[in-house]
Amino acid sequence: MTRYCFFGFLTFLLPINLAAADAKKDYALTDFMRVTKPEGKKLPVSYDTAIAKFVDEKNDVQVDLVGAVHVGDKEYYAELNDIFKRYGAVLYELVAEEGAKPNTKTGKNESQSALSSLQSGMGSVLALDFQLAHIDYSAKNMVHADLNPLEFAQRVSDRGDLLQMIYRAMILGVKKSGGEAQNEELKMQGRVMGAFFASDPALSLKRVLVVEMMNQLDEGIWVISGDGSAIITDRNAAALKVLNRELKNGKKKIAIFYGAAHLPELAKSLEKEFNMKYVGTDWVIAWDLTKEKSARK
Repeated sequence: MTRYCFFGFLTFLLPINLAAADAKKDYALTDFMRVTKPEGKKLPVSYDTAIAKFVDEKNDVQVDLVGAVHVGDKEYYAELNDIFKRYGAVLYELVAEEGAKPNTKTGKNESQSALSSLQSGMGSVLALDFQLAHIDYSAKNMVHADLNPLEFAQRVSDRGDLLQMIYRAMILGVKKSGGEAQNEELKMQGRVMGAFFASDPALSLKRVLVVEMMNQLDEGIWVISGDGSAIITDRNAAALKVLNRELKNGKKKIAIFYGAAHLPELAKSLEKEFNMKYVGTDWVIAWDLTKEKSARK
């Protein structure tokens, strides 16, 4: 499996430290996801997602970008459910008909896709839980904010996203065809294989995957989105349309709960289109990489 495909697959799986900060001119994926590794330690201890806070002081409005991981610890989703109670509205991603809410008993929705099934299967391998089965989408403040399947398919077709992704992946593959890149690829594959023979395969595999994922962030988002795509840009536009509606309806504290790949672009939009200022970030542990768990059967 090549590095770019490996990341593309991971992207869709996909302690409070609040500090005031000046408005940023640009945002990166590392502003919204991180791997925590204590100084002097060899192994990472957690994979964390951000709650990035933006405020409009003039209108007394706060909008938080909450990074979503589609497979994570059950405790992670329980913490998010508690956090979401603090908001007047939580705008969530789900390519489905307007107002659709997943069935938390099955983790499915009317637009259940092969991708969702793949994510759920990966959760079993990694001893993690599936987002759609544990986030409480039935809560009154949960608001669907995404394209419907027909809109999404049309946008993908109009933009030529699939061909563009194949083209960018091929370019990246050529760049990585040298001997050094191939050696790194073989080492990564060796680490993945070695994880399956560890005393706790799920824990070892998670540690390998998060490090590899962080190493490929920029490459992965370029393959998926390039300079704009239906997957990122058009779905973000749909979320911002709903955000504008909720603000007009008087909501003062709103969360946008989307995958980390969406958040750099959304952050720019909050500053440029909604005149908001970034004020700080909280971090939530999505994968605890210190606890041993047996892979689910």
